[in-house]
Amino acid sequence: MKSWDRVADRTIVVVTGIGMITAIASDRENTWQRLLDGKSGIKFDDQIQLPVARVDYLEDSHSSRSQNLLEKATLEAIVDASLEVPLLNCGVVIGSSRSNQRELELLLDAPKKGLVERKWWQYQPANLSAQIANLLQTQAPVLAPMAACATANWAIAQAVELIRSGQCNMAIAGATDAAITPLTIAGFQKINVLAKSGVHPFSQEREGFALGEGAAVLVLESLDSARRRGCQIYGRVLSWGITNDAYHATSPNPDNRMAAIAIKDSLRRSQINAADIGYINVHGTATQMNDAREAELIQRIFPDSKVSATKGATGHTLGATGMIEAAFCLLSLRDRILPPTVGLKTPAFDLKMVQQAERSPNLQYALNFSFGFGGQNAIVAFGQRLSL
Repeated sequence: MKSWDRVADRTIVVVTGIGMITAIASDRENTWQRLLDGKSGIKFDDQIQLPVARVDYLEDSHSSRSQNLLEKATLEAIVDASLEVPLLNCGVVIGSSRSNQRELELLLDAPKKGLVERKWWQYQPANLSAQIANLLQTQAPVLAPMAACATANWAIAQAVELIRSGQCNMAIAGATDAAITPLTIAGFQKINVLAKSGVHPFSQEREGFALGEGAAVLVLESLDSARRRGCQIYGRVLSWGITNDAYHATSPNPDNRMAAIAIKDSLRRSQINAADIGYINVHGTATQMNDAREAELIQRIFPDSKVSATKGATGHTLGATGMIEAAFCLLSLRDRILPPTVGLKTPAFDLKMVQQAERSPNLQYALNFSFGFGGQNAIVAFGQRLSL
């Protein structure tokens, strides 16, 4: 019988807290319930003539919008994990694709005097993780990975490694982005990946994604720590696979070879088989290229697994997207319910797409797919929670 006290001779890492703010709702449980109900936070913006997924949240003017969203999600995750600050030995790994780009764009439009008054240095990329470290008053390692839209899965992997290496017995893994800005819009329009009317993942009608805002945070700790504290456990972070195509700045390699290796690495390191995977939350950008690429991978490796894409509900939150979707994987494992593919119209591929929320009483394992510019492939495997 397989022992879950050790996995591949490494410490078991579990998730004991989740915080989240999205365009669907401002907290974890309401976001989850509205997703299960098939609701979407994407709305057409008449000013920019595009559908976008904005968060209904009034930020503190002394911090950036990304920072505000991140801090709200962090505080929710800490409370959810029955923790209080200070957390002196809590590692911090915070990722973002665009970081504080929104504020930097605003500063560029401001008078030069404003650059000093607004303390432009507060908007540097590493300040996101530094501010969370300050919030927690931690003295443990603080990291700030950036890997485009695969950033969040990188953050989870690095947080787990902090725990497994013995540098701390608890870590925060978070990601945030608020990049509905002129520069971001112009860049994505240039490569023709933004939806013009609606977001329809894995559909014949798909035309691209809608930019979104949001943040999500996981509290990770060793199973021993969780047992000592007697706290809830959402699930286990089993392992991951991370590769790079080394092919093109924005396009994945058509042969899918490195993406397949990342998937197989995540399974091998987790000591599970492809047939064990009951649910996959795919990257699902609703672009022609991405959805076709993921469909080929799933048809080849996971022909019997249930699949859903959730960006039709949350929008594409860039660096934060994988953390929000990791939270959805963990909530699926907790409740044994699979979320629907919001926005799916006419299915374009022969996949077991979840079209309405459905119960999955035997769900044991879930995969989170993230792919990013620069050829980033990052897959994280989650397992059912353990009883204390």
